[in-house]
Amino acid sequence: MVEYPEHEKLKKVSDKSQMLGEFLEWMLEQGFILEGDDTIENTLAKYLGIDMKKIEAEKRMILAELQKR
Repeated sequence: MVEYPEHEKLKKVSDKSQMLGEFLEWMLEQGFILEGDDTIENTLAKYLGIDMKKIEAEKRMILAELQKR
């Protein structure tokens, strides 16, 4: 079985990520802004130590595995 370590890391912090995401959405609604090209997803990933490039690479690996079946 192929392992997807970055997805496992993301799974472990999903509850925290959800709560923080809701808080960031609320902050944006209150007029706070994120700098540069940051999105809520990118900001959360940085805070939680998730590498979004690795997540994307793992997604491609998952899709390739599914297509082989």
